Amino acid sequence: MNNLFRYFSIISKHSTVYLDKALESFELCGCHRVYIKRIVENPGITRDKIKQIAHVHPSNTTRTIDYMESLGYVIKKVSVQDKRICELYPTDKLKDAYNVLVKAEQEWIDIITKDINETELEVFSNLITKMTNNSIECIHKKEN
Repeated sequence: MNNLFRYFSIISKHSTVYLDKALESFELCGCHRVYIKRIVENPGITRDKIKQIAHVHPSNTTRTIDYMESLGYVIKKVSVQDKRICELYPTDKLKDAYNVLVKAEQEWIDIITKDINETELEVFSNLITKMTNNSIECIHKKEN
């Protein structure tokens, strides 16, 4: 049980390395995963909404979105409802990266779950969901 943290860290690092390789030709990396997915799946999403969903620091969100915009992946538009808010829209280039990302995610899941049966996977999925919720509650309770 005391190795659980170590195992989570290893899987997390290796997941990022796997996605880094998949996104390399786009000049993106695994750390951009959450931004790619949120912007493509939710055109018009705001920086604040991404920050809330992804649980990332606002400066990281700003820096990453600016980087993606500089490479032509994101279009920023001022909100019609509130001129202070910037909405984010994917370009076709980002949609291409998204398709590669989704494929790579599934490949990675297949790799790390290759010797796990459906019942074990279901139990693990339920447990990891509970752990994730506990971590969110703990960290965000401390922030408030």
